Amino acid sequence: MTMMADEQMRTGGRAGDAVGGRPEMDFATLTERELEVLVLLASGEQNRWLARRLGITERTVRAHTSSIVRKLNLKSRFEAAIVSYLHAEDIRGHQGAASVI
Repeated sequence: MTMMADEQMRTGGRAGDAVGGRPEMDFATLTERELEVLVLLASGEQNRWLARRLGITERTVRAHTSSIVRKLNLKSRFEAAIVSYLHAEDIRGHQGAASVI
């Protein structure tokens, strides 16, 4: 994790700031399933675990993860996990993923 991201997590900063100074994340662009995958990315578990948890294939998890990274203009799965961790309440406000975890 970068020092900037670490500082943002410590001080409760916004995820947009933690990932390269990006503005607020637009979670409304994500599908319900993408939001569920995003919530689970914060767990740090492998795609196999996420797939079993959601009842989908690993390939589908990878596809959703790629879509999440693209739609939120992120650089990696790791950044998506950080965004998920820092914006958990905002994400849950967009869907019912709270029941997934």
